[in-house]
Amino acid sequence: MKARTDCTACRKRIYKEAETAYLKQEYKFFEDAAYSMAVFATIVALSVHHRRGRSKAYIRSFFDEMCFIFDMPPVRGKEIRMTDMQKVLEEKYGIDFGRIKLHLESEKEFISGIQKGKR
Repeated sequence: MKARTDCTACRKRIYKEAETAYLKQEYKFFEDAAYSMAVFATIVALSVHHRRGRSKAYIRSFFDEMCFIFDMPPVRGKEIRMTDMQKVLEEKYGIDFGRIKLHLESEKEFISGIQKGKR
């Protein structure tokens, strides 16, 4: 007589493990994309100051301030998020972040850069 095994628990465990692995991979993608965009935004901001003829000391100081904002510590126990800062800038200064247009490298250039170790 064959014993019947209930595989429901096994399937649930395997599904949960696969889901966790997938979400970890998605988070890594999110983390890498966020870092790349932060670098891109920093390059844009520093390039604006360079074009305006700011001094090397000013640009380095500005970069230090940007790094502080990117790594903003909690204030009064509340974490400050970029979306909060965006809302303040939109309301206080009338900034329209929808005007931002990106001109990224092509997929071929991106892959080539990774293969050559530029990333």
